[in-house]
Order: sequence, then C-alpha cells, then structure tokens
Amino acid sequence: MGWTSPATWVAGTVVTADGMNTNIRDQFSYLKGIGQVPTIQSGLTIDNSLGSERLLLPLLSTAECTTVLNAEGEVAFDEQTHQMKEYDGTAVRVLISEADVDDTPVNGADTVPVSSNWAYDFQQTLTTAGDLPYATAAGTWDRLGVGTALQLLRTNSGATAPEWATVGGIQIVSSTYTGADGDDRQITTGFACKLVIVYTTAGDDWLWVCCSQTASYKLSGTPAFTAGATDVLLHATDGFVVDQENANHNGETYRYCALG
Repeated sequence: MGWTSPATWVAGTVVTADGMNTNIRDQFSYLKGIGQVPTIQSGLTIDNSLGSERLLLPLLSTAECTTVLNAEGEVAFDEQTHQMKEYDGTAVRVLISEADVDDTPVNGADTVPVSSNWAYDFQQTLTTAGDLPYATAAGTWDRLGVGTALQLLRTNSGATAPEWATVGGIQIVSSTYTGADGDDRQITTGFACKLVIVYTTAGDDWLWVCCSQTASYKLSGTPAFTAGATDVLLHATDGFVVDQENANHNGETYRYCALG
C-alpha cells in the first residue's frame, strides 16, 4: 500500500466503498506510516504559534540504531546512550550534544570529543608571563614560575621536577683606560677578577698577564719576560691595580680583558 494521487471530487460523484477506502482510509494509513515510511514531498514545517510544538525522534536501542539506520540521512535517538545518531552513508555517527563535552577525560572515548574545557583548565594553570607547565603526576599539570635573570633550567636534586637555578659562570669585560701616572691605581670592572690581560702599543709593546694579588707576568717589553712583576695585580674585590712604572704611564692608552 502506497500513496495514491487523491481523486478530485465534483458535484454528483457517487461515493463508493472502494473510493473511500482508496482515497480516505489508505491515504491516512500512509500518512500515519502503517506498513511503509511516508514521504513528505516538499519539506516539513512545524508551526510554532502555540509554543508547545515539538519534534519527537524515534527512540531506539543502541543495537536498533545499528540495524535500523542504514540509509543516508536517517536519524534516531539512542535511548541507551542518550545521544542522537545518524547514518551518513557510510556508518552510524553520533551527533554531539552538550552532555558529550566535559572536562573529564574518558579512556577509550574516540568517537566523540570528550573535552574542550581541558584547554581552558590548562590555560588557567599558567598565571604569569614566563610560566612553564610540567606534570606532577600522570595527567596532572602544575606551573613553574619564571626564574630570575640569567638563571638556567635544570632538574631538581630528586629528579622529580624542573627548577630554575643560578649557575656560576664566567664574567668577562674588555675595555681601555688611559695612564695617569701614580702607583696603586685601581681599574674597576664590577667584579672580583681571576685573570687580567693588559696590553699597550705606546712606545715599546707591553703585555702583562696577572692571576694573583701579589705578582704578574710581563710577557713583552724590556726585559722580554719577567716573572713575579708587580706592574699589574688583582684587586681583592673589584678589578685590578696598576702602578706607574710600566702599566700607568701618563697619557698612554692601555687595553685590557678581565675574567671573573
């Protein structure tokens, strides 16, 4: 039994049992879906003038959704999983609802998105510019606040988390000074020096290497090599000290490189 084009009634048409069954009974049965699935030719609009209109999808079990939905565009509601499902021409797919999106990861959930809020939660863990995220346990995030200037990132002593650490390094400065005569002149570098090299090209070439507060090595000039010279000495706390004899002649330019 399918849809039959309705008869056109005119005045004087004789009403018969066959005519009523074909044009009334069978047509209503078709619209109700008895024995077949009715087709709405030009679309379906549900009027909303009353404010109580609704569309009720067929309620099927999960197994029924798998077998019943087999043509592209068919839709039903899985009453076991409480999800809308459709057949997209290849397989039955789940239509996403608000209930499917939360912030609780579910093992094995690979057919619907489980979470978008995790990204928000992760974002809230990082509160300050320069923060770094790290895991304190499986699936548990924490933040490592930004370190101080020039600190390096390393693993803590327990090998359980990253940390910032101040690591001793070499300080170095290279500059010049102008000789001004006089002994015990301090050239400041801003740090306690461990090695200083002083060089000048004025007159004879002079080159000193100093690594103590009591003696230095003069590697050029006259004489060419002097061990234990005191022309350049390390200062106790800042920079180095020069004397008038060779490393502080008035008006001469001295170049130096200091390491601390």
